[in-house]
Amino acid sequence: MKKRLLITGINGMLGQNLVKEYSKDYMISGIDLNPGIYPTHSDIRVTQLDLNDSTAVNQHIMQVHPHALIHTAAYTNVDRAEAEREVAFAVNAAVPALLADLCLELDIPMIHISTDYVFDGQKGPYAESDPCHPHGSYAESKYAGEKAVLDSGAKVIVVRPNVMYGHGVDLKSSFVDWLVKELRGNNPVNIVDDQYNNPTYARRLSQVIRKLLERDAWGIWHFGSKEVISRYSFALKIADNFGLPSELINAISTGDLNQRAPRPMRSGLICEKVKRELGINILSIGEELALLKEEMDVR
Repeated sequence: MKKRLLITGINGMLGQNLVKEYSKDYMISGIDLNPGIYPTHSDIRVTQLDLNDSTAVNQHIMQVHPHALIHTAAYTNVDRAEAEREVAFAVNAAVPALLADLCLELDIPMIHISTDYVFDGQKGPYAESDPCHPHGSYAESKYAGEKAVLDSGAKVIVVRPNVMYGHGVDLKSSFVDWLVKELRGNNPVNIVDDQYNNPTYARRLSQVIRKLLERDAWGIWHFGSKEVISRYSFALKIADNFGLPSELINAISTGDLNQRAPRPMRSGLICEKVKRELGINILSIGEELALLKEEMDVR
């Protein structure tokens, strides 16, 4: 009999990629605010549920009794979090704490998706052992969630991606899809050239998560691409990979955007641990964009 896997935020980019990764070998249940992309006759069982409803969440997880839980759902609007700090902490800190307690009670592993925002972004790239200094309500709420699950006593794997991108159906936010659409329409775009990361390709992240879970690799793990580059340079690479006009991409500074919340300017994640201990090959951004192009069936 197949093992049961429960994925929160199953309709999101990472959730959809995890379904692709696991659906052949696992019975998959999902929790999401929206009914989503999976038809009722499919083998993917999605339950519309507000994760802030602790009673309903408790009852549902106890009923499903999965063999593992992957928590991808989060409050991700970085700027709005400054005005909705309590909401951000409810979703990004209190919910993971509840899920970790349930996983401890059921004696099942939990994979929690965090972020590079737990660092201040001044002296990246960062290793798993580097001290965290989150700035802003979103970052602080995500760090609180990390601490809650790690301190819960449950079997926990915390994965930190950064600038996640990929492909999926009906995604609310996908930087690559947005950029490709704009450039194909010959629309100029403005991209910041002073924020640095090594972006994380969601398809490969789902594969890494599976390997981490199979190896009972408890603790904190980083995953991204081989090189740390600016968002502007990343956009140029996307344009080149998809054969689109890069001259439509204009470099601007973060200050030009007048954003409410602070951003990690010099961020990025060192991925030596996952390479050394799990044998994961860290690919270049160009190599991963080629995989994405193939995934999107773009010729």
